[in-house]
Amino acid sequence: MPITFSLIKFNRILAILFVVLTLAGFAAEISIHRLGDDWGFGLVPLVNLSYEGNLPTWYSATLLFVCALLLTVIARAKLAAGSPYRRHWAALGAIFLYLSLDEAALIHEMINQPLTESLGLGGVFYFSWVLPFGLFVLIFVVCYLRFLGHLPGRFRRRFVLAGAVYVGGALGTELPVSWWYERHGGDNLTYGLLNVAQESLEILGATLFCAALLAYIRQEVGELRIGFTGGGAAGRD
Repeated sequence: MPITFSLIKFNRILAILFVVLTLAGFAAEISIHRLGDDWGFGLVPLVNLSYEGNLPTWYSATLLFVCALLLTVIARAKLAAGSPYRRHWAALGAIFLYLSLDEAALIHEMINQPLTESLGLGGVFYFSWVLPFGLFVLIFVVCYLRFLGHLPGRFRRRFVLAGAVYVGGALGTELPVSWWYERHGGDNLTYGLLNVAQESLEILGATLFCAALLAYIRQEVGELRIGFTGGGAAGRD
């Protein structure tokens, strides 16, 4: 039985979820720092973008994982076609799989304290994980310039926009967040709103990239068929 869905409707759902999560995160910060209610029948910790292990964290990790799956589909298609950039697609899939894992398990935050203490960092680099990850982004950009150049113009623009929004949220906003946290701590509205901006930009970037990948698959890969095999000998139960 074939299963089809409308990309327009799917993208609309992604947009609605982004807006709902952003507004819910903003409302949670107002509830905590202006209304003095950090529980709100359990809704505040559930949707707070400053917290981990809640609904926004799950959604972000899932969205990044979906991007990893879509990239793997494209990589398989490029491998079958003998594309010279098949390894670039496969590597992108692996990167987004890691990003999904990192979002859920907070791997990058584990290096903060040892790196900050060993290098004596502070200010905008108080959250020091941005240094190794920023270096990785620079290396990534250099390695993928030719890859971006071979893409059709409309997809190149969409991929670059999505990447700029995501990296701007993940790394760019982390600098003022670090500076503010070191001086004023995390128990204040400004810090909360900075986190809302950061997490919202990450979700928006992943949303834009997911939509761009689906459009790319429809135009450049074509119809997809998913089948299941038993894995054993033919005819066996």
